[in-house]
Amino acid sequence: MDGALLAKLLWQKISLTACAGLILCTLTAAQGLGRYGGAHLREPVGATAFALGGANTASPDYLCSWWNPAALATLRRKVLTLGLGYRPLGRSEGYLSFEFPIPPRVGMGLSVLYRGILKIDELVDEQEYPLNDCSYSTYSFKIGLSYLIKRNIQIGANISILHQSLPTDFTDEGNIKYSSITEIGGIDIAGRYELNKKLAYGLVLKNILASFDWEFKDQYGGLSAIMNDTLPATLTLGQEYTGSLLEKPFIWTCDLAGYLFNGNFKPIAHKHLVINNGFEWQRWELLFIRAGIRDIILNRDLFAHSDRFKDHFSLAVSLGFLVDLSKALKGKDIKLNYAVSNDKVWAGLDQQLDFVLKF
Repeated sequence: MDGALLAKLLWQKISLTACAGLILCTLTAAQGLGRYGGAHLREPVGATAFALGGANTASPDYLCSWWNPAALATLRRKVLTLGLGYRPLGRSEGYLSFEFPIPPRVGMGLSVLYRGILKIDELVDEQEYPLNDCSYSTYSFKIGLSYLIKRNIQIGANISILHQSLPTDFTDEGNIKYSSITEIGGIDIAGRYELNKKLAYGLVLKNILASFDWEFKDQYGGLSAIMNDTLPATLTLGQEYTGSLLEKPFIWTCDLAGYLFNGNFKPIAHKHLVINNGFEWQRWELLFIRAGIRDIILNRDLFAHSDRFKDHFSLAVSLGFLVDLSKALKGKDIKLNYAVSNDKVWAGLDQQLDFVLKF
């Protein structure tokens, strides 16, 4: 049998087996990740990924160090990204990324993400006396490295630095006291495989050994509580297929993310599978149109407790576009990406906007 054909059949078998395994595992436990930390990391990062419904694992064009560090080795130029986002209830975010190739086979990148609430007001204590305004902030760093094994096969890894600061107490004068923590060591391991010019796969295991060990202090400076906030690990299989629509490139992306165990490989109580899908139509040379469906959750409630599954089921629908600004900016390779999506609890609209410079 031809070697290329054998590799194709083997990869397809591995992909189908992985998908089936994820689905079977997620149908054996309850719904939800409410008791686990890292919620600020589970929403899509980057306007392209946001518009594509969070399906960006197979072939990220930028923010590779966040989505799939193996893709860093495919870069041919340096990539600088700057983005902003706003969500209902005063939530905001910002992100910055710099990625670059090291010829002939290595790629590196750094991504920084801020998510939080800049101002929480109208707070009161137990006696209904007003408290001063406060804030909540998180900073997440991912440092990625990738190696090109062959033209169509790459591997990579990330190490994470995670910081959180939140209000946990107050003084008699109404001043807010904060608790903060910084953890180093969460690891992502990734691979990427291009079957042909139309089909690519990515496989990423995220948040290995990632957790927060909090030590809360009371208003007198004494230790009041210790809590281990474990992040659930995710195994994500991504696919990108490029076809055509009206003789223009039409791309379908799909991510299957399984939440099965925590960063220490202990099974979590609420295993489930999340399916994300995205579509991009490159109808015009300077304008691409995007759409996506995010957070389709499958678990055992689908069959065992169908009423409960219907009550908890929610998803997000996104729209977006890419505008190539190169001609307007005298040949500089700058692209603007925008995305908008409904909030899953229908509190409003989530939005992200970023600029990507390649040089």
